[in-house]
Formats: sequence, C-alpha cells, structure tokens
Amino acid sequence: MKKYKINSLPASYQRVINYSFLTFITCLLTWAVTLTGCTQQNSPQAGQSSTNVTKPNVVNIGHQKGTPGLNLLKAQQLLEKRLTPEGIKVKWIEFRGGPPMMEAMASGNVDIGNVGNLPPIFAQAGGNQIVYVAATASNAGAQAIVVPKDSPIKTLTDLKGKRLAIQKGTALQYLALKALESAKLTLNDIKPVYLNIPDSITAFEGGQVDAIPISDPYYAQKEKAGTIRILAKGSDIAPQRAYYIATQNFAQKHPELVKIILEEQRKVEDWAKSHKNEVAQLLAKQTEYDSSIWQWALDRRSYFGVFDITDEFISEQQQVVDLFYNQKLIPKDIQIKDAIWKP
Repeated sequence: MKKYKINSLPASYQRVINYSFLTFITCLLTWAVTLTGCTQQNSPQAGQSSTNVTKPNVVNIGHQKGTPGLNLLKAQQLLEKRLTPEGIKVKWIEFRGGPPMMEAMASGNVDIGNVGNLPPIFAQAGGNQIVYVAATASNAGAQAIVVPKDSPIKTLTDLKGKRLAIQKGTALQYLALKALESAKLTLNDIKPVYLNIPDSITAFEGGQVDAIPISDPYYAQKEKAGTIRILAKGSDIAPQRAYYIATQNFAQKHPELVKIILEEQRKVEDWAKSHKNEVAQLLAKQTEYDSSIWQWALDRRSYFGVFDITDEFISEQQQVVDLFYNQKLIPKDIQIKDAIWKP
C-alpha cells in the first residue's frame, strides 16, 4: 500500500485537513473561554457571599389591624434591627381581614403574613401557591357569636329565621357554621347576610343584622362596655388557631428569611407573656383600640405562641376543609398536607 505524507496529499485534501485542524483549535479555545467565564459568573465576588446575591431588597409582611402577633413584632422593630444590616427593608402592609391578604399574596404583593384558619383554605382551593410555615396558639377564646344586650334572641336555636352576619372566607365564617351545627341548624334555617368584617360590624351596630360572629379586640370592647350578650363562645363550639402563611415562591427562594421572621416573632411573643401591660400599650398604638380594651382581652386569654406545623394542626385544618367541601362552600377538595412548608 502506498503511503502518503500530509504534504504530498492533493491540495484539496490539504485544505480540508488544515481547515479541520483550525476548527478544532478554535472550538477548544472557545470552550476554555466559556468555561472560565461561567466559573467567574457563578462564583461570588470577593467579599460577597452567594447567599447575599439571592437576598431580596424588601420583605413584604401582611398583618391585620386587630391581631396581636405581627403587630407586636412591628411595634418592637426587631425584624428591622435584624435585616437592615443585611440590606433588606421590611415593608408592613395592613389588611382588614385575611381574604384580601391572600389576594395580595396571589398577586405577589405580600410574601408572608398571619391569618385565621379559613383564608388559606380558600386560597389553596383557588389554586394559589401558598404554604403553612407556622401556627399560633388557639384563638377560639377571642371569638363569640353575639347579639345586642336587649335582643329577644336568647340561644343559638333562636337564630332560626333571623339575620346572621357571615364574613365569607374568614375564621368567623367557620365559627358561624359550627354555631349553627351545634344548634342543629343549617344556612337554610337562617337568613345569612354576607359582608366583609368592617361592613358586618357597621350592620350589627345599625341593627341591619340580628346576630354576628366577632373577635377581639372588637369583641373585648363590646364585652367590656356591656352592650352585647354572648350566645356562644368560640372556645366552646369552634376551637381553632391562626397560621403564618407564605407564598410558595418566597419560602422556596428565601427559607433563611422565613426562619428569621419566625425566630423574631417567637422572641417578641415570649417577652409578651410576662409583659401584658406593655403589650397593651404597644397594641393600642398599633390599632384603633384603647390599651384598656387590649388589657381586657389579654386578661381573658393567652394569645401567644409560634409553633411548628404538626400532624395535629394538619388534622385540625383538614376537618375545616371537609366541612366546607361537604357544604359545597369551596370549589374542590384539597389536602392541607400538600401545602406544608418543608424547610
């Protein structure tokens, strides 16, 4: 067989070999440069950690005007002291109920907040990507079904045919359903008047409804003033608790911030347990209610505690889901366990 030296090959072959060799060298250099560039882009710069790169500039926290927990954290500024040195601003957004806070989460305007047991169920059933990150102590002692002091309605059974305000999508709606259930009544036996929380209070005070489920601090204010009569206490007919809820996106991207928020919330609540007078003063400044009203509410029950989500809490919430699904009040059956944050 005849052997060829490269230089002795035909000119067309020689050009092909030269071109292939140059192409190989070019590709090799390109690969090396790309690899170096990627390494530099993915590596933190000197003096900058990889965690700092992903931190947000602001954390949006939803809180409700009449709830102690997050209002205390806001008043104490503990979160600002913790996050400001990290270059993170804390933005507090106030709501008059849980449903609008869930809507704000769905639109990306709130990252984390504290609501009653029902708003996250409606949110999850509606397809909103939220997760339970912690639970509170039972808040049922701060709720009741009430009527005006001089009302002819004496018992829950007397609600038959009467106008009962129902704050749809809130923990108070759950209280209303459990109250009717305990009296062997249904929504068909009464005249439900669906209103948001502020409007339901206005309707109650104006006599447009006969009875209303209410919670502190409005409950404490009316109870202290002696202008209402209690038909049933929440602690007797509808034990429940509130929850700290975050968007799935925020919890997945910033688990360390979720932990920091819960840590600071635990600190302020541990302090609050033995400083009720100071708590009443702080909450008076954060809400429209006098410190004496908050003192009344605080003396009546304990509001404080931040707990990890347990199987017991999941079971409690699932019972609420089952009640509302069976009565066709939510569009689909859901599993609470599917929306639990796993840090």
